[in-house]
Amino acid sequence: MADALAGRTGDALVAALRELVLRQLPATEAELGPDSPLREAGLTSLRTVATLVAIEDALGRDLPPELITAETFGSLRTLAAAIEPVAAATGIR
Repeated sequence: MADALAGRTGDALVAALRELVLRQLPATEAELGPDSPLREAGLTSLRTVATLVAIEDALGRDLPPELITAETFGSLRTLAAAIEPVAAATGIR
């Protein structure tokens, strides 16, 4: 799964993150839009850690500590905005 997010930006990154995040949450595809609050979709502290690990595995690298905040994990869109520079710098897709 390494590099699954590498090089993705914008809507492509949001879509890839949606698939990844849905594996960590009890929410359905219909319940998880780009701006849906992840907490309301079932993101707990434990699921946040699991999601972080899945994202880092998909990128093939660790996220900088300053990106690991509650605001980053607010929605798919905030998550994508935070990690887009890392994903874009990781490779071309």
